[in-house]
Amino acid sequence: MVIHVLILSTLMAMAAPPSLEKKGPTLLLSPKDAADLILRQGLKTKEVNANYQTFALKSYEALAVYDWKFSLESGFEKDRTESFTLYGVDPNIERRKATLGLTKSFITGTALSFDYARISQKYISPVNQIPLTLDTATITLEQSLLGNFFGIGDRATVHAAEVEYEATKILRVNELQNLVLDTLRQFWNTYVAEENFKESLASKERYEKLVAAVKRKNSVGYSSPGEFTQIQAEYETRIQTVKTASVDYLKNMDQLQTLLGLAPGTEINFVIPTELPPAPKLKELPLDDRRTLISQKLKVEAAQESLRAAQSKKLPTLNFVGKLGDSGLDDDASLVLNQIKAGDHPKYYVGLKFQYNFGSDLQAQTEFNRRATFELEQARLDRQRLEEKDKQVEAERKVTSTFAVAQSKKLQKEYREKAIQELTRSYNQGRTDIAILIDAMNKYFSSEVEYVRSIGDYQIALNEWAAARDELIPNRESK
Repeated sequence: MVIHVLILSTLMAMAAPPSLEKKGPTLLLSPKDAADLILRQGLKTKEVNANYQTFALKSYEALAVYDWKFSLESGFEKDRTESFTLYGVDPNIERRKATLGLTKSFITGTALSFDYARISQKYISPVNQIPLTLDTATITLEQSLLGNFFGIGDRATVHAAEVEYEATKILRVNELQNLVLDTLRQFWNTYVAEENFKESLASKERYEKLVAAVKRKNSVGYSSPGEFTQIQAEYETRIQTVKTASVDYLKNMDQLQTLLGLAPGTEINFVIPTELPPAPKLKELPLDDRRTLISQKLKVEAAQESLRAAQSKKLPTLNFVGKLGDSGLDDDASLVLNQIKAGDHPKYYVGLKFQYNFGSDLQAQTEFNRRATFELEQARLDRQRLEEKDKQVEAERKVTSTFAVAQSKKLQKEYREKAIQELTRSYNQGRTDIAILIDAMNKYFSSEVEYVRSIGDYQIALNEWAAARDELIPNRESK
């Protein structure tokens, strides 16, 4: 930032014409370079990417329900509780328990679990110790038959989460495109500010020459009354313009450097096309190919799937339950597992489990909420279709309009420059009042600034048109 301080201090002192030379690193910067830099190293790009990475969690949370779940519990128990079997005897039982469980839910509405338990019990009496070991193994299968029929609600919930994340990823690309568009606006604003600064310096130098010429005329008595003071006052206006333009230039340059992640004090040399490119003739693209509409259609699909899940899970649950188990009991712990393997003591169970929730009316309200969300997303899609069409037409009109304005501004600048030349000769010949010459010079300097601004406006309009067509950045740039 040293060069910026030097420029500002030099302009305030006005001891000599300020220079735009910088001592920092030099960078040639075209609009495409600016777009590449913001996508590659811009801090706002990192913010966008980090923000959208957090949205992936929801789809994983939906799938986490179907994770394998493993559990293991082991402990020691000392039991002196009285019971019918030990009536009249001082109870003193020691048990060691170990339980292993493995469960898995499937997206078909199926739940499968395996449980294995071992209880090693020792009854301690005054005479002896009686050890026993009991092992049990059970496989349980549960299948939904009514509410969430064969997993229809579960699949809809998972699909809704996945589709919603896909919709969000598309919006990330659009947000990056908007960031590129903002960067290009700042690029052209900074270029215009730099050209405005240069033109203000040139204007000041021209007035310096005119002040010197009027001073010579005044010294020999050829100037009209008030001519010299009038041109001096105008010269002070030019000094003020230089100072104002310098501040605007420094502000825009700092903002551009920060946006692109450049080192402070980096010298930027703008690479600008010498000729104003005419408005391109582009074929009309299918409206539904716009990223915002693709994303919104996915949101409608996600809302529809959520509604389907709510409708399915509103029903009472009726599940088929099947269990298969076996057990082994022996005073020798090493033989118990062999008994289970032999299958000598099987246990079977087949049944139905019914559950109906009532009281809060939550299921009905959930369905109502999901239906309202679906209708809301559908309405947004219909509205966005119309807005995207309007945006496309308006962007194309703006390109045509700004191109015509830029061409007109160029002619206007040329005419005003020619007028200055003619009025200067006429003034030197004493045929034109200096006020007329001053007015013509001011209008010429304004036309120069307006022409540069019109170039920036046209280039920005081209970028906005490309953004409206989702062509400002290809999808690969966002990955």
